[in-house]
Amino acid sequence: MKHQFPCPVSTIFSRRVAPGHEEEYEKWLGGVSKIVAQFPGNQGSTILKPSANRAEYISIVQFDSTENLERWMTPEERKEWIAKLDPITLSSEDISSLTGMERWFTLPDRSVSQAPPKYKMALLLLLGLFPSLLILNPILNLIATDWHPAFATLLTICVTIPIMVWIVTPQLTRLFFRWLYPGIR
Repeated sequence: MKHQFPCPVSTIFSRRVAPGHEEEYEKWLGGVSKIVAQFPGNQGSTILKPSANRAEYISIVQFDSTENLERWMTPEERKEWIAKLDPITLSSEDISSLTGMERWFTLPDRSVSQAPPKYKMALLLLLGLFPSLLILNPILNLIATDWHPAFATLLTICVTIPIMVWIVTPQLTRLFFRWLYPGIR
């Protein structure tokens, strides 16, 4: 029997709201956010209002697994909430889900509907990882001078990955956003 570990998933919902209905839509968002928070595996929601770069409202919902996301996406209760939007929105719901490393290449203030191509993600990771390791390795080697090579490598990985996830990759994504996502402003 094959065991699979749950993979966290972030799902991005975007909608354009009819002018004059923003307050009504924001109340709807507050209500639906309370409902989704009660579903098993929910890890929170983020709501982004329209900005100078984007006309849509963006709602990012995170679950601990695709199975728990599906529990939210399929019930009648969600369909009833979605039906309330017809008179106040200009567009149907645009939905995209990010489950893997592509989550590293998203920005909280920019909406994207699909992940960038894998070769672009790989190139940006190489661009960020190589100089990071060039800088970190000499420093970490001073700490792990007498360590077994496996533990020294583990130390390097434990320090480098958080730096890549929270510092380097967001900066590279911001810098290369137009290349990663051509056509999105």
